Amino acid sequence: MNAGRRQRGLALLTVLWMLIMLSALAIGLGATARTETHLARNLIDAARARHLAEAGVERGVMALLNEREAPLLRPDGSRGLEFRLGGGLVRLAVIDECGKIDLNTGWGELLRGAVHVAGLEGREADALTDSILDWRDPDDQRLPHGAERRDYERAGMIGPRNAPFATVEELQQVMNMTPDLYRKLEPIMTVHCLQSGIDPRVASAAALRALPGIRDREVDEMMAQRRQSLERNDPLPTPALSGIQRYVAGSPGTAYTIQSVAVLENGAEYRLEALVWLLPGSEKPYALMSLREGRGPGSVSGP
Repeated sequence: MNAGRRQRGLALLTVLWMLIMLSALAIGLGATARTETHLARNLIDAARARHLAEAGVERGVMALLNEREAPLLRPDGSRGLEFRLGGGLVRLAVIDECGKIDLNTGWGELLRGAVHVAGLEGREADALTDSILDWRDPDDQRLPHGAERRDYERAGMIGPRNAPFATVEELQQVMNMTPDLYRKLEPIMTVHCLQSGIDPRVASAAALRALPGIRDREVDEMMAQRRQSLERNDPLPTPALSGIQRYVAGSPGTAYTIQSVAVLENGAEYRLEALVWLLPGSEKPYALMSLREGRGPGSVSGP
């Protein structure tokens, strides 16, 4: 009788262990299924948001080419377009590249002003400014505080190009540049304006502060005038600048950055940035798009 009881007890224990193992397996399979479902949903959301953001870029290009819609866009990015499409909301803004300082054609004094805006003073500012100028000039003659090939070799770096900057990102390879300085300089730099000055009508406050001799009070007044014109639905005002006309140049209106943000119903978003050139006499602009990561709660990003 005792042996039978022991056998029944072992059988019951075995059954219990099997039930526990099966339950754990079921829980694991359920968690895996939920994870895969969540990943699949994220991929679907990413694809939807990405295509909506691309539609926003195309819509922005159409608006730039439309004589009636183009005046509604403010090329300083303060007013763009917003529309619903495919169950999502798309917002786009247009920014004129000539509101930025061109790394290849901008006056050296403008570059020095931008370096000051980034927070450098004195010899450090001179070193970075001259290094930028040495990078873009075609010779190996070192500026007083700059850097040429031998300086880069001694530092174990590659450079300089001794040719125009191909992209703003190339600025990160210049000697004396740091990640923090690049983060501050990147928004006000371009290689697509091809002018020596900037257009103060569309320039950001940071780019305006790079103008040699300008005072913070003047910049604040210019930005206030711009906000007032937006409220009154007036065109962008042309600021009255004296003594610094050398660093001012009207934009030809050929190079724009279109920023498109698509937001889905669940809060997922995708951000797309496109550089668009409007060629004179051409009905179809040439566009180059570059993707950046989505940001914000529930955002999704692409490659």
